[in-house]
Amino acid sequence: MMRNSFPLQDIVDSTGGRLISGVPGKVFGGISIDSRTIKRGDLFVALRGVKFDGHQFVQEAMEKGGEGFVIENEALGQKGTIIPRGKAVIVVGDTLRALGDIAHFWREKHPIPLIAVAGSNGKTTTKEIISTLLEGSFRILKTWGNLNNLVGLPLTLLNLCPDHNMAVVEMGMNVKGEIERMTQIATPDVGLITNINEAHLEGLGTFEELIKAKGELWDSMRPDGVIVVNQDDINVMKLAEGYRGKRVTFGLESPSDVMAKEISIEGVRGVRFTLVLRGEELEVAFPMMGISSVYNALAGTAAASVLGMQLKKIKERLELVKPFSMRMEIIRLEGGATIINDAYNANPKSMELALKALSEVKEAERGVAVLGDMLELGRFSDEAHAQIGEKVVSFGVDLLFTLGESAEIIAKRAREAGLNQGRITVSRDHRNLLFRLKKTIKRGDWILVKGSRAMSMEKIVLGLMGEEA
Repeated sequence: MMRNSFPLQDIVDSTGGRLISGVPGKVFGGISIDSRTIKRGDLFVALRGVKFDGHQFVQEAMEKGGEGFVIENEALGQKGTIIPRGKAVIVVGDTLRALGDIAHFWREKHPIPLIAVAGSNGKTTTKEIISTLLEGSFRILKTWGNLNNLVGLPLTLLNLCPDHNMAVVEMGMNVKGEIERMTQIATPDVGLITNINEAHLEGLGTFEELIKAKGELWDSMRPDGVIVVNQDDINVMKLAEGYRGKRVTFGLESPSDVMAKEISIEGVRGVRFTLVLRGEELEVAFPMMGISSVYNALAGTAAASVLGMQLKKIKERLELVKPFSMRMEIIRLEGGATIINDAYNANPKSMELALKALSEVKEAERGVAVLGDMLELGRFSDEAHAQIGEKVVSFGVDLLFTLGESAEIIAKRAREAGLNQGRITVSRDHRNLLFRLKKTIKRGDWILVKGSRAMSMEKIVLGLMGEEA
């Protein structure tokens, strides 16, 4: 795919910035925020972060061939900031906002259908399912990995080119206003909220504020858009009441446009169910684990149906979905044990669903839960971890390994709920946990590994596989 071209004048116009050097006829070959990977001819946007300031890397970006620079007013005259001579320099009030403004301008130049996916759990999986469904009929731009914030979303949209006729993007959030801004940037035609559960409460304070923050997607969408609504989630349903445009619904328990029935859990083979789309039915062998994967499949189906995709084609494409790395990923170990690698991230609801999936597949074998801390829960953290200890017991987990600052909280509640102390191991570091885990597991064990992203629980998975983390 050819690189895009970004005229300097478009950058100035879209950001409302002040051009202090450079000629308007200049054209950039790309837009970069990283001096380590910038390409010759690129425009460098100097972002400020918690632990870094892009203005300190302007010189490096220039030496590597950067031809233009977007910097903040405050940086002018600031110690360590170099104003490149002979290069295009645009001064703005806020470089993060400028990046979003450029991306919005570029998106408007490519008015293709765009689906935005938000929610507490299953965003990335649902985004990937939607992409798989549509790839047979469209040339898709999608969020790479989970670059789903106010930096990642603009960078994704800046890759739009004439080759694309569909986009699927993911929107995450930690604080109020993030999803509203991303919606303004991306102007989605279809907005999907997978579910709303306790997550990121540290940055929002209350669950009610979290609900409002997720709802910014639908609050900020155009009235001619379409929303995709989880009918089984009361919080999502409440948000949908305020949207006056079209909607498509999905659910297992509530009557919906898209439903599943006759669900059969088939272990490592995934789940089998009858998919219902507006009264039409077909059986689907879906190669992903757990009841949560059925919800993701329904959400993806609902979004694809908005684009006119028919049930027969949806069934064919759903059966081609491949499990995603660190998201209920099945790994067989040489010794005969099986890992459920769900190490990418965790919040209370996703932890509960993963434990439920473990209980469904282990059958007569031992179920081993290796659980790291759930982060960003604020004052709700202790009780949330304690509740997971209860879930461990209620789902019949045989062995519990915990890791992190809240490890003892999970273990204590599990003991109180009836799990024998001899079946519980509490660790503060990966090396110790892995050593004790390796001594304990045996052939036939099912091992769930899960925790928040910052807990790096994939180190446990790699260790069990005999690889270095």
